[in-house]
This record gives sequence, structure tokens and C-alpha cells, in this order.
Amino acid sequence: MEQKSYQNPAGFSDGRRHTNPDPYVLRWCGTYYCYATDAAGVKVSVSEDLVSWEDRGYAIREEEFHDYWAPAVIYLNGSFYMYYSNVPAGEEDCHEECLKVAVSRNPEGPFQWKKTFFDKFSIDAHPILWRGRLYLFYSVNDWMGTEESVAGTCILADEMKSPWELAGNPKPAVLPGIPQEIYAKNRFGDGRDWYTIEGAAPVVRGNRFWLLYSANAYVNVDYYIGTAVARCREALLDMVWKKFPNDYTWHPLLSRNEAVEGTGHNTVVKAPNMADEWIVYHGRNAEEELDPEREQREMRIDPLYFNGDELLCFGPTSGPQEAPAMPEIRLRNLKALERKKLGESSLYYVIELWISAKPSHCGARYSILGEYQDENNYLEIEILTGRQQISAISCVRGIRTVIGRERIGGTGKTPAGEECPFGYDETVPHLLRVTRVFEHYTAVLDEKFEMHFTYVSGRESGSVEILPYFTEVTVHSFDLTRTVMLTGKELRHLGRFYEVSSCTADDGKPFCATRIAGKLPSCTADDGGLAAYGPELVLRRTGCPDSYTEIFSLDITDGENQIELLSGKASQILAQGKKTEFSLYHIVRGEREWFLADGERMEGEPVKDGGADSAPDGASASGLSDGFLFRGLKITEYQYTEIGAASV
Repeated sequence: MEQKSYQNPAGFSDGRRHTNPDPYVLRWCGTYYCYATDAAGVKVSVSEDLVSWEDRGYAIREEEFHDYWAPAVIYLNGSFYMYYSNVPAGEEDCHEECLKVAVSRNPEGPFQWKKTFFDKFSIDAHPILWRGRLYLFYSVNDWMGTEESVAGTCILADEMKSPWELAGNPKPAVLPGIPQEIYAKNRFGDGRDWYTIEGAAPVVRGNRFWLLYSANAYVNVDYYIGTAVARCREALLDMVWKKFPNDYTWHPLLSRNEAVEGTGHNTVVKAPNMADEWIVYHGRNAEEELDPEREQREMRIDPLYFNGDELLCFGPTSGPQEAPAMPEIRLRNLKALERKKLGESSLYYVIELWISAKPSHCGARYSILGEYQDENNYLEIEILTGRQQISAISCVRGIRTVIGRERIGGTGKTPAGEECPFGYDETVPHLLRVTRVFEHYTAVLDEKFEMHFTYVSGRESGSVEILPYFTEVTVHSFDLTRTVMLTGKELRHLGRFYEVSSCTADDGKPFCATRIAGKLPSCTADDGGLAAYGPELVLRRTGCPDSYTEIFSLDITDGENQIELLSGKASQILAQGKKTEFSLYHIVRGEREWFLADGERMEGEPVKDGGADSAPDGASASGLSDGFLFRGLKITEYQYTEIGAASV
């Protein structure tokens, strides 16, 4: 099986080199849009896979302005809001950069200026919807909370009343303080050094919320991307970010190497499979002489890995690499007036559906049917714009029962006739994301309205279908990937992937997660995770597809902890004696497998012949390892993702 590959910097359809500094990537209707810094305007490029890009020119150009910096775009209810900074004509001082917002109905523009937020230096905005509320990260120079001896640029966070109005109560998110963050020594001639922390880029996994940031200056050797981490809270401004590993230690996520310099200013986006995280950043070819008068920063991408509080990236890369994974099912631009099948479902998946509708005399009503067996047995997620609600409906043997309901609100216009960013205009695309974890479902509409519900059909799978009610709908994009994240009580499902030795939850009661007669026995697990009921927790593989990725998140329960890779009669130590929580990645691509244990990468050697007794450590007679042994460790999360056929 041949794997698709890519090579940094990003390739463009015209075969030319394109400089895309400060890349911000938006995923909308299954397509990626990259917005980038440029002297003449904000550049925009598009891609279907994060690898192959097409230049679409400028998304915004304003008369009497130049040097457009660090754009970021968010989509809300039919409108795209771009946050950017630029300099008035005739000014050459970059400190005249002021933060603005512009709006468009098209992701490629043209965007029209709507408001200037500040009359002072302000750059590097990053909007985010968090728990249904809109926030903005941005960078300024005059935050008075910094120490007098550590003057410089820092990152603030503020809530937004609307996409064009800040609440006006900012709080510091990441502040400078170490020598590697110094932009200029003795900048003002009074002994004070100038520090720079900018370019906030959020990423969330589980209960952790990271802010990636750029520090120092592009032209300096110490320019890098760092990370700060907080525990998730209901209100974003209640979070407290701490640099990793602490506020006093330089620990770059990305910095220069022999091939690439000037690595900085990034966004983090999901791969096309909606499961893997990728970092998009800029860098300069180190073989080229640095020319401050000429733009040399090009867009690059690399995978991102999670390891407790730590983020890992093995970039900047310059040689051939495995491309981002594609979904198993990918459909584009379907119109439907009646029920239409989109694909087969399974016991676990994530779906992203971008959909719009033509309203009828009674508004718009349409549904996604999941686990559809026949007209009497299915799961329905219904959107009814007239009642401004989204509902989950269980149909079992012809009996329909509402099992979840949320109000979605709004008509798409404010009383003044402006766009209503938090409304629901059914005529524009909206994102519905559905996650299935066996009998548990989560449905999220527009990253704002969320439902959790349980549906037990007694059958392992069915089909996924679109069902319009007296209206025409457009499915702009539909993507499905077989992936699952098990946490807390859901870890009892680990036995669907492995034969698992007896284990215990935090309540101390033992259970076995192994299949018995094809069924998973009843057991309990709580938020603490699964640990061995005895000295060891052993997982033996029960069969997997040709290509997949799995991630174990692990907590330490004993100082004598160890992970062993099992292979026939042989074993190989992957990690031991760890002091903090960490992760184990296991990545299989056909006959090749490799491991990432607490950030240390190891390759497994495929076996061609000779059987288990002659297999090298790390491989079984089938060419792959058989499983794992965990000692002194507790599994707190398990993620499994199949690689779609479109990825190979």
C-alpha cells in the first residue's frame, strides 16, 4: 500500500514558490482557506487536502494602506469576519499597525472594512468560539501588567459582544520573561531589553487548552514557537495559561534547524480526517541568505502530537513526509429533495456535514438519519428553523421518542438589519458535527449548540442519510471518519479493540473488558481510567485494518512503571520509569509500524518470514506486534482512528 506524501514548503498548482507568512487556515465546507501577510493586501489560497494549494489573489486591499499583517478569519451564520492589521499610506513605522475587522459573504472576499478596534499598535488577532461565546486573542505593547524590566509585546484575551465589538475587559494570556524572547537588546538606550510574545494559536484536547505563540523576531536566531497550557473552564477568561514546562525554561515546540529558519506564527487545524491535528506555520529556507528587504517566509505543515501537558512536533521538516489523512467518506455539493443515502455508518465515527436549505412556506426542516435500518428503526437529528430547535429522535419499531433538544435561536438579522452572527439563517451553510462512541452521541451545531444523548438500536451499524421535509437542501460537504475517543466510563469499550486482562476502575472493583461470546460484559469505569487488577495490564490485539493510528494517554500509578511491546514470545521495552503522565502513539501503515513513547520515536521492523520465534523485537510473525503490557500505569484516554481509503 503506497502512502500519499508531501514535502515542505507547501506546493501550489501553478508550480511557483509562494510566500505565505503568518498563515491562518480556516476549514469551511470541507475546504481549507489560508490567509497570509503581504505588503499589498491579505493573500488567500485554497486546498482540499492541506498539501496542494491554489493561489486566489487578495481577499482584501484597501486604498491608502499597506503592510497587511497576520490575518485571521471566523465564519458565523453566513458571514466571514477577518481580523487584520495594516499601516496608513505614508507611514513606515510598523508600530502604526492597528487591529481591524472586515466582513464578506465569500471566504475568498472581497472583504470590506467594518471597524478599527484600536488607535495604537495591535496585531495578531485570533478569534475563537468557546462554549458558545466568542473571544479574541490579540497582541499589544502597552499592557501594564508586565514588569517594568520586561517591556514588550504580550498576548491578551477578551470576550466579544459581537464580531466587531470587544467587551473591553482584557486579561493577559501569555507574557514574556526569558532571554530567548528578547526582540532587541537595550532598545531604548536606557538599559531595557524589548521582549516579544505574539501570534496566539489555540488547540484543545480533552481537558487541556493550549496556546501556541511566537517569540522573539523572525530575523533573530532564537525565533521560535512555544506553548502554554491551561485546564479547560466554562469561561475562557477564567483559564490560567502556564508556559511549558514552566515560565522560566526555554522549551520550543518549533525552532530553526540546519534546513529551515524563521519558524513561527502558526495555526492548528484538523486534518481532512477530522481526527489528527496539524500545525501550519511559516519558515525560511536556511540555504538562502537572509534578506530583510525581501519576503522569504513560506507556508509549511507538520503533524502535532500530544504528551500530557506537552505538545510535540518533529519539524521543521524539509524532506518527504506522510500526508495528512483523508476521511473514509467524502462527498461534495449534493442537492436533495427527498431522502438520500450518504454512506455507511459504524459503531464509532465523526461526521462533519455542511448544509443549507431553501425555506418553504413553513420555514426549513431537514434531518440527518443515523444508523438507518428501515422506516421503523433509525436515529434522527432534526433541524427545524421555524421552531428554532435541533432535536434528537429515536425511532425503534416505529415508535418515535425525543431523546434530546436544544434551541438554536435567531433569524439571521439584527433589529437594525445587520447580519446576526449568532442567529440561524437556513439559507447559508451551517456545520453539524456528529460523534458516535458506540451507544453515546454528541451533536454540535455551528460550534455553539450542543446535545448529548444515548441511542441503543441493538444493531451494530446502518446507513447515514439526509432527509429533507418539503424543502430542498444542499449538502455542501459530507465527511466521515471511523475514529473514537474513549475516556472515563467509555474505556469499558477497550475490549472491542483488544483482549484485555482483568483491570479495575478507581472504585477498586475489578472487571474484565474482554469480549465474551462476542459480547462485551457489563463493567464499570469512572473518570479516573483503567489500571491493572494485579501487577500488569495486558492488551492482546484482536484484529485491525491495514492502516490506523491509536493513542494511549497514561497516568503513573507506580514508580516502577513500564510499557512492553509484545510480539509472539518476544517483548521490547518502549518506556519505563516515567515520572509524569505521558502518551504512547502506535501508528500502523500496512506492514510498517512505529511508536512514539513519551516523545521518543521507535520503528517496528516487519517480519517477512520465519515465524514468531525468529521475529526481531517489536514484530510478530504477521509483520506487526501483538499487543502491549502496562505495568504501574493507568489508561486515562484511548483514541483509535482508521485511515480512509482516500489517504492511500
